[in-house]
Amino acid sequence: MPRHQPSAYLSHTARREGWLALPPCRWVALLIFTLAARHLANPFIATVYVLYMAGMGTCMGSVMTSTLRTLADNQQTEGNAILNILQQFAGAVGTSLSAVVVAQSQTYLAGSQAYTTAVGTQNAFIMLTVFATVIWFSYFKVVK
Repeated sequence: MPRHQPSAYLSHTARREGWLALPPCRWVALLIFTLAARHLANPFIATVYVLYMAGMGTCMGSVMTSTLRTLADNQQTEGNAILNILQQFAGAVGTSLSAVVVAQSQTYLAGSQAYTTAVGTQNAFIMLTVFATVIWFSYFKVVK
């Protein structure tokens, strides 16, 4: 099958590498942040963050490689640029939405600045966990 016909290839790749879409260590780290965000000490936050980024590293390389394999050779450069732009855009949107959630908690909750920031951060992690779950399930629904 030629490389420029992605549908059959994507279906095969998704079944074979499906769990790489969101590696388990990323899920574990995100759940730890979501459930215990207000009660974590700095060394534990750093440890969980390292776990999260290890999952991110294993995920992004596989996703980008699988995506670029579906393109013809003369489209590889453009495909790589588009993936990098989408990655930066998604990071900016996620950061902006998280900042809005934290700011709203600081504005409308009663308590000290530290308390309202901690609650807002936990709410932001809940939002990100919901987004990640929806994306993960939609990935497997689209590619059967």
